[in-house]
Amino acid sequence: MKQHFINELNSLRSLITTQGNLAEQAIRNAIQAFSSGDTEQARRVLAYDEVIDREEIRIEEECLKALALYQPVAGDLRTIISYIKINTSLERMADFGCHIAERAILLASLPAFPEQELFDFSPMEELTMGMLHNTLLAIQHSDILLAHKVIELDDAVDAMRSNHRAHARTAILHCPDAVEYYISCIGLARDLERIADLATDICQQLVYQQSGCIIRHHNSGQ
Repeated sequence: MKQHFINELNSLRSLITTQGNLAEQAIRNAIQAFSSGDTEQARRVLAYDEVIDREEIRIEEECLKALALYQPVAGDLRTIISYIKINTSLERMADFGCHIAERAILLASLPAFPEQELFDFSPMEELTMGMLHNTLLAIQHSDILLAHKVIELDDAVDAMRSNHRAHARTAILHCPDAVEYYISCIGLARDLERIADLATDICQQLVYQQSGCIIRHHNSGQ
């Protein structure tokens, strides 16, 4: 029975890793569509979201089936509970990728905007996607040290979002005709920040899975 359960856990981790790769690619494609104005790519991201949604349901069902069949305790129970939560977070990440794709389609419908006035999101995009990629590696290899490194980067993404939001609000006052573009920039910064938050949540869940320590409110009130 124990070996069957170990095989089941390995299968679940493989499913979640694949789901994470799908979410990562969807978000990368959405960001590229936003930057390039490629509405066809943005629409493909939106269309593919249904696949990710279906997979999220399938993984949850497999996790619940494992709980019912093997009735795990202690660390094994934490592992399956963690997988359920990680699965949900990955699907939510993909949803934020859809938000970015929708913004790409909206921006493509707006009048041309001077290139020198465009926001540079590349540092925030690179940091966020780096966090996501390392989160997936941490899941795949049960790498808690890497998970802690991801968690430590969350504040930097939060600061970038605040800077972009402040910049956009100032820009709206100086160029109200471009308000839709700047609002989209505020939205993109928020979407990236939420993706980074979810990566952090997953890494905190990995720490709980391995150690039993709940650290997600560790900095509350500080």
